[in-house]
Amino acid sequence: MPGHVLKLPSRTPVHPGAEAGDDPFAPPPETHRFAALAADAACPVLLTGETGSGKTHLARLIHALGPRERRPFVRVNCAAIPEHLFEREMFGHVRGAFTDAREGAAGFLEAADGGTLFLDEVSELSPRVQPKLLAFLEDGVFRRLGSTREQRADVHVVAATNADLAEMVRRKEFRQDLFYRLSVLRFVVPPLRERDDEIPALAEAILRRVARPGAPVPELSEAALHLLRRYPWPGNVRELENALRAACALSRGETVHPFHLPPEVRMGALPGGGPRRDEEAAPAPPRYAAPPDPAHEARAIAEALAAAGGNKTHAARALGMARSTLWAKLQRHAG
Repeated sequence: MPGHVLKLPSRTPVHPGAEAGDDPFAPPPETHRFAALAADAACPVLLTGETGSGKTHLARLIHALGPRERRPFVRVNCAAIPEHLFEREMFGHVRGAFTDAREGAAGFLEAADGGTLFLDEVSELSPRVQPKLLAFLEDGVFRRLGSTREQRADVHVVAATNADLAEMVRRKEFRQDLFYRLSVLRFVVPPLRERDDEIPALAEAILRRVARPGAPVPELSEAALHLLRRYPWPGNVRELENALRAACALSRGETVHPFHLPPEVRMGALPGGGPRRDEEAAPAPPRYAAPPDPAHEARAIAEALAAAGGNKTHAARALGMARSTLWAKLQRHAG
């Protein structure tokens, strides 16, 4: 078996995928300790987990905690590089290496020299280019495209994927020797649905980050928070951030209520699919928090009924109120 497998505890916060400089909330001791260990070890790290679970931010954390923190962090989206351009983009090229190559240019390796090379979606590398990356990992030496001169690059390689690389190796879609080289240390980032008790802290951090500069940070109503914790978040932290970014805009910086959330979150179901959590086992929603004015309330009720296909029980649950309360409000708004 390759390397050491570290599964982050399911109840341990992992930063949302964020750009450099973002620090939504302090990492827990376990994550901080292992990220620091990976940074100091200077051996390749493989981060696995579902899309949007926080692998990119964890890679940045590893970089920030190590001796390379003041050196470049270069992210390479392996899925976005066409096979015929990989060598040029990764290793650079010299003048005259190909048509229109009037000047030489450095590749990702030279750009990351002394720092961290983050290979995102590494599973997308084609079988033809995998040996070229493996050759560099073995001795740290490469040649620019069109050159015979060997160069060295001192980079800490961190790779990430949402695919099962071991299964890809068994299917001969990914080289076994490259898998071993990349996975000296492995981190498994659990999906957000296994970390639902992190959602209050994550939501607060996201709202703080997406709030307009100088504006107060919106708060979550109890009913809205209940819906966030009930929804299964197939898109993980990234989907949560998108939902709260939209809710922040719709609430105009005021308290976020259920009617500010996307329909699938209000219904606790995937778009176009059925509920993903047991409706009967779910705890009763908190008492409904009234929106700021009657017009907003009427619109929220209409949207909930439309999303529920006219089912008042489901609409009431999505709004975080009792069915009798919804019925009373329908009578009042109809009057």
